Amino acid sequence: MKRKLISLLMLSSSISHAQDCVWELEPTPSPEGSILLFGIDGVTHDNVWSAGEQFIFNFPETKTLNYIAHWNGSNWSQADVPQPSVLRESQHLSGVLAISENDAIAVGTYNPPSGASLAQSLRWDGSNWELMESPVFPGGSGFQSIGKAGNDVWACGSKHSELPPPAASVYPMAARLNGDDWEVIFVPPLAETGGRSYNYIRAIEGATEDDAWAGGIAQEQGTGFGPAAMMIHWDGSEWSQYDLTQIVDSEQFSSIESIEVLDADNAWAAGFDYDLARQVTIPLILHWDGSAWSNIPIPTFEHSAELRAITARSSDDIYASGTKTFGDGYPHALILHWDGNAWSEVSESALTDYGTWFRAMASVNGELWAAGQSNDLGPGITHRQLDCASNCDADINNDGKLNFLDISEFLSLMPDFNMDGLFNFFDVSAFLNSIGAGCP
Repeated sequence: MKRKLISLLMLSSSISHAQDCVWELEPTPSPEGSILLFGIDGVTHDNVWSAGEQFIFNFPETKTLNYIAHWNGSNWSQADVPQPSVLRESQHLSGVLAISENDAIAVGTYNPPSGASLAQSLRWDGSNWELMESPVFPGGSGFQSIGKAGNDVWACGSKHSELPPPAASVYPMAARLNGDDWEVIFVPPLAETGGRSYNYIRAIEGATEDDAWAGGIAQEQGTGFGPAAMMIHWDGSEWSQYDLTQIVDSEQFSSIESIEVLDADNAWAAGFDYDLARQVTIPLILHWDGSAWSNIPIPTFEHSAELRAITARSSDDIYASGTKTFGDGYPHALILHWDGNAWSEVSESALTDYGTWFRAMASVNGELWAAGQSNDLGPGITHRQLDCASNCDADINNDGKLNFLDISEFLSLMPDFNMDGLFNFFDVSAFLNSIGAGCP
């Protein structure tokens, strides 16, 4: 039987089709000024949202406007969104969460007519983006991230302290969505004293309603501590601190910027650390195995490099993105990939680089999105990579190409390729036809 299979398969062994598995540049529109994207998320391949700010410089005045764009499967279009800072014209969105086809929430901050910045949140109802009521604190507040833990939606950031000095001036803030309202839940600060000490939550995600992680940065003035990466855990009833000081290299300049939770025993965090010897920032990736966070080895960069986002297709197909420099001070696109065994850098030639900062990532039905900003272009920068594996059944070994390696794998596995419950000549025929058709 196997000899007959080999004879049949060798007829196509010279065929080699490359899959469409490249990173494609898909800029969001910029009617005026420059677009900076800080969030991206979607429900289906033709329903993706990106959010950030539109920066307009007209000397001697500048203004920043809320910016949201929608991907319909073919192109981006700018959405009409509220601008709550009607007098001072200073607002921006730092994250977006797609809950369902007709429900999405974007969060950020804005400057009211007077006083400090305040948290803002906008909600998509299937037809329009509308302002929501957001937490207000004397002295100011702001949302910096949004995520889900099971069915719960959380928005996180910071709020001005209600305590007099020497208490920290900025405390962490976590708010859980209850219908259309935000319920603020106490978060113990990592930095508590020092007058100008501060705490910011920059990422949140969880496996269930009673198991969530959030991370960010904290500094305690006058103690030599920070700015340093902070991590907190939600157990369904309260937030508690997790000590990262033993697994980051520096307590002087490190941060958690993004969290991706696959399940209760498998979570990832990305951000940056500081190499004291070389005096450069270095990418930071941490992994949770169900019992402890650990620092995972990644490629070494000669000059400064940082990660701002992380997302996963599966447990052995994870991406983290940010920026790096070549010593010239200019940002360049940076994406790292986890294959289940090690992290490696995505080739620079695979990315369209216009002085790029990647600040957000999302996996939407297997399609990967990386979003950010460009120093050289006005539009918001998004890169999209199609899901190679799921779009091509004949690529048995999932390496992005059709060749003799897939044939060898087919012979080894003898899979039920046509899904009729048997392995026979019809599976071989279906496999050969799939190879001949190539990949989409």
